[in-house]
Amino acid sequence: MHFFEKLFATLKIKNSLFLFIFFISINGKSQVHVIGFYNCENFYDTTNQANTVDEDFLPGSTKSYDRVAYETKSNHIARIINALGNLGTTKSIAIMGVVEIENKIVLNKVLSDPLIRKYHYKYIHFDSKDIRGVDVALIYNPAIFIPIRYNTYSLTDKTHFTTYATRDILYVKGQLGSEQVHILVNHWPSRRGGDRQSRSKRIWASTICKRIMDSVQQLDSAARWIVMGDFNDNPDDKSLRNLDMFNPFLKPYKHGMGTLAYNDSWNLFDQILINEQWKLEEHRESKEHIDQKIHLTYCKSVIYKNNEMIEDQGRFKGYPKRTYNGNEFRGGYSDHFPVALIFRQ
Repeated sequence: MHFFEKLFATLKIKNSLFLFIFFISINGKSQVHVIGFYNCENFYDTTNQANTVDEDFLPGSTKSYDRVAYETKSNHIARIINALGNLGTTKSIAIMGVVEIENKIVLNKVLSDPLIRKYHYKYIHFDSKDIRGVDVALIYNPAIFIPIRYNTYSLTDKTHFTTYATRDILYVKGQLGSEQVHILVNHWPSRRGGDRQSRSKRIWASTICKRIMDSVQQLDSAARWIVMGDFNDNPDDKSLRNLDMFNPFLKPYKHGMGTLAYNDSWNLFDQILINEQWKLEEHRESKEHIDQKIHLTYCKSVIYKNNEMIEDQGRFKGYPKRTYNGNEFRGGYSDHFPVALIFRQ
């Protein structure tokens, strides 16, 4: 086990921020970079968008999704970005995948929040054909990450998703510090109708992911992958195992940890996976410094939460605190907790 993984497992400290300050202090000049992911849960603007079923999130809806609710939602997401950024030495996230965002309007709003606008975050986003209008996107700090190429992949073909559209998979190739990386941002089909009945849809999504990775690997066998998303499956489900990647969230899941709760049990649908190339690089560096290039090294996985993000009353006490419980405005963050991977360089 890596030294820092042993350290984190041994120290019984609940305050994750203190723990990472300690981590930074013993690393001297090492840069600590944060890669995050967050399901924002229905992050809509307040205008009626054409060809989008967004009527529940308008001022005149039964939810009364007005300016106050929209401002609250946007500020909370900015707080999450800021909190995850503070886990690193730059006080900024390097990259962060987000899902359940309606459009560029909401992305521009959250990134202009006074709490985080000094980092001049940018994003990569494409409108999908999802009927609810919820998309995936990648937020990044241009001082840390430089996009090179990006596009989306549909899950629709002659035999899959022919009757309705689902979210696309976002592919981004870029330069992260000293490393060229390949990123996939996912929001796989839900478990609506039941796990068994919908399982094949997520296995199909994992097949598309694998095809994308294989096509790149044919040209670059040393390609480093970061695959993140709300997979609507747990780390030990077949769809995730099909990717044949290192999953830092498998161990927390086996220890009963999760990112969302349902029927009083925890699921860990939100994950960030990396391929073995990251681990191989770590082993190579542990022998001799064959070259002088300073590589990124994976250190730690995090499920981030604080008291503000946890429901403190009612039947959902202890769950992630949602913006709405049904039509009741609760002023929470999301029904998911965010996750992050910590890298050092």
